[in-house]
Amino acid sequence: MPSPALAPSVAPRAPDSASPPPGPPAPSPSFTNPEPQLPTNAPAPTILPSAPNSTPSAPSPVTPSTPSVAPSTSATVGPQPEGIGGAESADAGYSEPTPTPSLSEPPAPSVPLPVGLDAMFPLPGATDLCPDPALHLQFPETPTLGSSGKVSIFDADDPSSPVVTIDLSQSVLSDTIGGATFKLSRVAYVDGKEVIFTLPSRGLGYGKTFYVTIAQGVIKQAGGQDFVIDDSDTWRFSTASGAPADTGELRVALDGTGQFCGVQSAIDAAQDDTTISIGAGNYYGIIYFKGKRGLTLSGDDRDTTALKGINNDKLNSGTRARALIGSENVSNLVVENLTIENLTPQDGSQAEALALLSCDQCIVKNSNILSLQDTLLWQGRIYADNCYIAGNVDYIWGTGSVYFNACEIHTLGRKGYNVQARNAAGKHGYVFVDSKLTSDPGITGDILARIDVSQYPASEVAYIDCEIGPHISSAGWVVTGGSAGGSLRFVEYGSHDPSGNAIDTSQRLSGSRQLSSDEADAYRDPAQFFDGWSP
Repeated sequence: MPSPALAPSVAPRAPDSASPPPGPPAPSPSFTNPEPQLPTNAPAPTILPSAPNSTPSAPSPVTPSTPSVAPSTSATVGPQPEGIGGAESADAGYSEPTPTPSLSEPPAPSVPLPVGLDAMFPLPGATDLCPDPALHLQFPETPTLGSSGKVSIFDADDPSSPVVTIDLSQSVLSDTIGGATFKLSRVAYVDGKEVIFTLPSRGLGYGKTFYVTIAQGVIKQAGGQDFVIDDSDTWRFSTASGAPADTGELRVALDGTGQFCGVQSAIDAAQDDTTISIGAGNYYGIIYFKGKRGLTLSGDDRDTTALKGINNDKLNSGTRARALIGSENVSNLVVENLTIENLTPQDGSQAEALALLSCDQCIVKNSNILSLQDTLLWQGRIYADNCYIAGNVDYIWGTGSVYFNACEIHTLGRKGYNVQARNAAGKHGYVFVDSKLTSDPGITGDILARIDVSQYPASEVAYIDCEIGPHISSAGWVVTGGSAGGSLRFVEYGSHDPSGNAIDTSQRLSGSRQLSSDEADAYRDPAQFFDGWSP
């Protein structure tokens, strides 16, 4: 039975009026999945069993490595529709990095690989495999994706029809993720010398043997020849016999060494107080969950473990549906040591990287979180520590009570608005303590926060002992919908420049104010800010 479509739970924000959003996303390959088995997910692996002398390369938190995405109408690798670059790349603030390998350096495969490949996952003949593998192939030189042909996965015991088909000629795709239906814009990627095919969220299932075929036209090697697998023996593998009995600690790894190869499937399997450790590499795809208690998502390293993908309001409309990682009705969540990046381009509409809705006593720490418009939508009591948050249009917003400690708030590409706090009267909004506000070079006139006081007259945004870069306007704040009233709380204390000199706040917007030291001390106490909760 189809899952109900998601509806907004937070009043949606209009797109930035300065630049209208582009047209619909470019067509992309899609898959059909005729026979659901179990709800698992397959974000695209980028760690493959490979020959010796492969060199690992970690993505940068500011300019992460980004896959080329092949549109269904072209076999050209280059500009990346719906990702970093494209028509708005000059405004987006991202550089176009040279593709770098993200492969680990395990021993050379003990089984022969098809001619033309340096590595592949799953390996031919692999057994006891995770139930949610993506398919990936590494070539000696950068390949391209075609605009037609199919990748098919068959159950070896019932090969009458494929259990999964990835059809590069199709442009419409939907999948059920975490119990909700989403539209997806990408299932096939070129990442450096790798080709990656992501599978439906449900995965393949346990205790079965599968084989894969690749039709002519799907992959072109660097020399122009097609890469084809057209038999049932070349690429054959088996999944583990059953789900893990102990879900207290789960491991996700792109090389198949964990119980799962994708983050979503591990979250689906998690119970209360489950810790999910996530190995190095780039994991592609939308993640969504709700009702979890005490869940921990822990990457091996914030600079080498990255959750990436495309989602936005044009693809899945509404605040509950458009985030790359979305959650609802969650408590005691911990997100740590991760890069989370929504690859939607500038003016591609609202595109949260991490949406935490009704998230009580949640902690996000030691992480890089990037998008452009609406990077964070946080609702509840949430504590962020030592994080890098990047964007440019209302990129920190919501109704939550959120405390940012020692974070970097970075404006990308163009001036915009850092915060839009929609907290109710009598509730705390967003406070930044011992943090720093930075930007790409050349940006001026950026805004600390804006609010429509006719709708949210008690908006609260506080900067306590923060380093304020020269990109911030002298007025600092913007109020629309009327004049700043007595309930508005746009406040600062101890704002200083990168050299430690006090900022001249004499030109700040009327209605904002500078705090006393006693008032600032009260903001510094997380327990007081969170009504008794001390993260």
